[in-house]
Amino acid sequence: MRTGDQASTTTSGAGAPRRLPVGTLALLSAAVAAAVSTEVMPVGLLPQLADAFAAPEDRIGWWMSAYALVVALGAVPVTALVAHRSPRGVLVVLLLVYAAANGLVVVAGTTGGYPLALTARLLGGLAHAGLFSVAVATAVAVSPPGRSGRAVALVNTGITLALALGVPLGSAAGTAWGWRWTFAATTGALLLLAAAAAVLVPARAPGTGPGLPGPRTGEHPRRGGSGVLAALRGRRLLLVALTTAVLTLGHYSTYTYVTPLLLRAGVGEGSVSLALLGYGLASFAGLLLAGATADRHPLAALRAVVAVVAACLLALALGSGHAAATVAAVVVWGAAFGALPSLLQTAALRATDVPGAAPAVVNSMFNVGIAAGAWVGGRVLLGGGPVPLALTGAALAVTALAVASRLGPAPAR
Repeated sequence: MRTGDQASTTTSGAGAPRRLPVGTLALLSAAVAAAVSTEVMPVGLLPQLADAFAAPEDRIGWWMSAYALVVALGAVPVTALVAHRSPRGVLVVLLLVYAAANGLVVVAGTTGGYPLALTARLLGGLAHAGLFSVAVATAVAVSPPGRSGRAVALVNTGITLALALGVPLGSAAGTAWGWRWTFAATTGALLLLAAAAAVLVPARAPGTGPGLPGPRTGEHPRRGGSGVLAALRGRRLLLVALTTAVLTLGHYSTYTYVTPLLLRAGVGEGSVSLALLGYGLASFAGLLLAGATADRHPLAALRAVVAVVAACLLALALGSGHAAATVAAVVVWGAAFGALPSLLQTAALRATDVPGAAPAVVNSMFNVGIAAGAWVGGRVLLGGGPVPLALTGAALAVTALAVASRLGPAPAR
């Protein structure tokens, strides 16, 4: 019998795997990378897209907000809808929908059809709403007992790769050859991933029946969409959801406007990109930390990392005017936030008997933070400047830490 942080979220028994299925996890990580790259691709192509669609840049910004809103509202319902389906079939369909969405943006660009492009982005958000749930739940189910946290961290490598490499490369390609080639290349990559998923992703998880990964071995089953929706009533899962929402709100309200913070501290304009590169590279270290601790001490690691995020945001406020201290705080902040997706998803998986519900809730709350964070941060920055902005982020992170501290050990299973 396992208790607390040592409880395994993977299936077991005669059909359970003995080693991490590297090929499957790499495919799932690549799918996540493609999803995140698709979500944030407009950031580096904003002026080109505005020219192509004869629209102000703020209207192109709606592509990000609308996408995040669809994910936030759709993650749980879409997961419930596909909960009884084969993970292989669901993943293939979602990747094909992604490819169609990016392809439609290219088609819309030939006619300047802004409404069609916005509709395509909404379609991509709908695919995103289900893909993270399928990817994380499948990674947990195909991994050996006691190694699900590492499997989730490997899948989340795709997030870090997309933010650290995918977005800059997409921006560079768009500058060199035009934005259409960036979207077209992503469409082709998604089609290749769909073909690979048809081969590498199992039709069902080891030790389970048909469909997405079910509850842990020996527990009362809650199959299908009703199980996903019922899981939302669990107190522990709701606490993880609240922690995720408040923390990402604090993070994105500050991170969206980190450039003014760096400039105010005396960092030169030419060095801002280097500071952000340091943030991205440090996030890889955080991901390794998550992989090393998620299986043994997920809650302790989560609380420690949230505390580091709060301390970094406070340091950004107190260190205003000191360039070296500000850059150091940004880099450590990147390492801490790099660990959070895996730790939050592992905490959610330990909080419910329905693995498919956990990533859906975390995915939804992350996008609540993305959608609301930029708006909140903009209001604070406009009204008070960079220092109150960092203080607001720190206060929200401290609030998230207080919520996370109410997460006790998982009940004995």
